[in-house]
Amino acid sequence: MTKSFIITLICSFCLLFCTQSNQQVPLEYEVSSAVKWTMTSAEYQIITEHLYRTATRSIAAIEVPKEPWVVAMDVDETLLNNVEYNRRRDLLGLGYSSESWADWVKEESATPVPGSIEFVTKVLEKGGLIVLITNRERELDSNTWNNLVALGFPVSRNNACIMGRSQADRNSEGTQGMINDKDLRRNQIATGTANYCWKNYPEAQEIWNKPLSIIFEVGDNIKDFSQTTQDNVDTKDFMERISTDVLLLPNAVYGSWE
Repeated sequence: MTKSFIITLICSFCLLFCTQSNQQVPLEYEVSSAVKWTMTSAEYQIITEHLYRTATRSIAAIEVPKEPWVVAMDVDETLLNNVEYNRRRDLLGLGYSSESWADWVKEESATPVPGSIEFVTKVLEKGGLIVLITNRERELDSNTWNNLVALGFPVSRNNACIMGRSQADRNSEGTQGMINDKDLRRNQIATGTANYCWKNYPEAQEIWNKPLSIIFEVGDNIKDFSQTTQDNVDTKDFMERISTDVLLLPNAVYGSWE
């Protein structure tokens, strides 16, 4: 075997190896228009902040009930903006997965939705409570809480409760009085049976273990509102309620409409 043949053979193997390696390098995919709009458009910023400012003025002017009252809020795309998660997944050519989502939540690096901190602040100044009814898994509640506090949301265990989704919530959907999988948690708040709000915080028990009047609901998905789904919502009636007792925010990236 000649020296030149050996050199040629080695070069051939190197070329083959390099070709295979290059094939394993993931391509960078395009970011979707919905994600780009949320990340960069002036429209998203203006619309979202305007809606929150309008709702903040409504809360400031509202005649609150004598009994303890609460505003029920979603978290994702309502308080926390997760567009960076969606951008990363788009670049990989991948969609949502529970594993990647859990990793993202544990990063605690979501940003505030424009206007949301000011709205929460006004509710608390007015004497209301905040209940965060999120479909993040319940075991991730501490990560969500940490993210909110780090961003400057003025929440404490005495003025806010976070209720992630549990299997009981999934099982309740479609049962009597439970139209969507957040209705059970709303019912627990309204009846003073949301013991999850004080189980690990006994100092907050007196605040949460009594019936609370939910006077306002905020979300980006129609299921963030009591007994409402894509199929049963009366859009004209719902529009009349905007900034009176509900606030619906834009989310073009994902939702129950998919």
